[in-house]
Amino acid sequence: EGNVGRARAAIAAAQDGKALFEKKCGFCHASTTDERKLGPSLKGVKDGQLPDAIRRAATRENILLKINDGGGGMPVFRNLLTKEEKDSVVAYVMTL
Repeated sequence: EGNVGRARAAIAAAQDGKALFEKKCGFCHASTTDERKLGPSLKGVKDGQLPDAIRRAATRENILLKINDGGGGMPVFRNLLTKEEKDSVVAYVMTL
């Protein structure tokens, strides 16, 4: 039950993160195409690499760092999202 429960929780977090991503991030970042909007597309993050503009491995920590600190035109979301919201966005981005 432990692994199944964790898997269900991860799926639920990613689903919550998708809605939040579309609301807060989708204006600047594409998620299903390679289109560059104001920021780079995040399609392909699940393959392990963040967009060239970021040049870091697609880890939970690196995605969270970018959300918290912004930079390169991205606003700082450190105090604009709760920890739970950031966790769900990260879970979703890691499925792209």
